[in-house]
Amino acid sequence: MIEEASMPGIGEGPAKVISVSLPEGTVHALREMVGNRGVSALVAAAVEEHLRNRATASYLDEYEREHGAFSDGERRTALDVWSAAEQREAGWRAAG
Repeated sequence: MIEEASMPGIGEGPAKVISVSLPEGTVHALREMVGNRGVSALVAAAVEEHLRNRATASYLDEYEREHGAFSDGERRTALDVWSAAEQREAGWRAAG
């Protein structure tokens, strides 16, 4: 059995081939958007984003259990920081 500490993190390590079933319309839309060769990269990016979001949510839940709920001010500050980061990312994507 491989120790967890030696396991690659999200988005790390060699690619592994798995089988994933998707609705036909979803597959068609994916291939129209990125072509056959880009499907794996897009699916990997989407899954990695989902896993990171779930890990962040889990961490925040644990933090609030240990330290109490975030205040309205803390939530507003986090929202402002997040919004600014999304705007920067949108600019990077637009630049190519």
